[in-house]
Amino acid sequence: MRAEMTETDVLIVGAGIVGCAAAYYLARRGLSVRVLDRGRIGSEQSSRSWGFVRQQGRHVAEAPLAAQALRMWDGLAAELQWDIGFVRSGILVLAETVEDEERMLEGAREAHEHGVETRLLSPREISAREPQLAGGWRAGLLTEQDGNVEPIQATLAFAEAARRLGVIIQENTPVIGIETSAGIINGVRCASRVYHSHTVLCAAGIGAATLTRTIGISLPIQIVRACVAQTVPTKPIVGTAVWSPHVAFRPRSDGSFTIGNGYRGIDAEYDLTLDALRHLRLFLPTYFANRSIVKLHFGRPFFEALLRIFNAHGRFEPLPEPTVNSKLIRYNKQQFDRLIPTLRGIALARSWAGLIDTTPDLVPIIGAVDSSARYFVAAGFNGHGLALGPVVGRVLSELIADGKSSIDVRALRPQRFAEGDVLRRQGAL
Repeated sequence: MRAEMTETDVLIVGAGIVGCAAAYYLARRGLSVRVLDRGRIGSEQSSRSWGFVRQQGRHVAEAPLAAQALRMWDGLAAELQWDIGFVRSGILVLAETVEDEERMLEGAREAHEHGVETRLLSPREISAREPQLAGGWRAGLLTEQDGNVEPIQATLAFAEAARRLGVIIQENTPVIGIETSAGIINGVRCASRVYHSHTVLCAAGIGAATLTRTIGISLPIQIVRACVAQTVPTKPIVGTAVWSPHVAFRPRSDGSFTIGNGYRGIDAEYDLTLDALRHLRLFLPTYFANRSIVKLHFGRPFFEALLRIFNAHGRFEPLPEPTVNSKLIRYNKQQFDRLIPTLRGIALARSWAGLIDTTPDLVPIIGAVDSSARYFVAAGFNGHGLALGPVVGRVLSELIADGKSSIDVRALRPQRFAEGDVLRRQGAL
């Protein structure tokens, strides 16, 4: 039986914040848009973020995006008619050792080069700003303009605003392939229907590489797993989000705290699967440079991935709920108790894990896969997708509608890896 066909100006695969933001800005330009997601809106990475919105410590290639995104976040609640919980609380990075302090000084230099307003704090100034924090720090780096946002609220805000402009968002609709005709993009295929469009944007996060391989293009994206926790609400006693060597946290509007790893702790776990062999040459330098904060893990995900290979459409379905590393959650909570002694013993309300799409140079892939195709990719955000989501959505709308964007993202093009232009230079933090 012939599959039913439906056509729009643009098809977007992925209803996370990047896909929903792109849909919103495209619809504002008068284009018809359909968004397809294998799960629910924001159900994968966009709902599992820490919620940090920062300029500090960005790679030079994404610094302009981070700066513009921060300017956009201020007005989004009013524009999208939705409470997104954005606050400019500032982000404070703490240095414990001489090496930490040197890294921080480099971070300040990088920040000032890109016009980011940040300043070094002495131990006395740290205590004056946040007296509830334990002492013993050599220095602090405060970026007062940085802030935080509620991840799922921000994603839903873009989704609902896009719907009001006529965008169709279909949840629980896995895309199993990209349709082409004579090398020209023609739409996407789901299990029982083909949706037609001559422009497709893949904003599928951890699913982007699998989907893009259906047209013979292999994106260097690997998946890592990170764990986060949230406390029960308490009386607000710390107003600034903090990133220390051993733990990070952000205060939330209900008085609870989101707790993650510190910058010298286990940042992520890499669940070994057969996909680990893809682009191994490109990823090895990144792994060795970060081996102290990335933990290799062999277990259930390997066998789950193996079973999906033998399921015709299984690799396009939502991945199983990622496993929470309870030991890591306990460690982060212990470090949180040490950092804020007056909250020692506060209970955790919940914990969760999220899967993060990473690239060899730890910055995203944004742009068309080649000069003639109408297949665009926005993926590999390395955990930065939430903060950058609004501006990336706008940039994508410009690239799709105009063929150029107001912010130069050529350094983030998909072809950079094949061209040997891997952006190994890291940000300072």
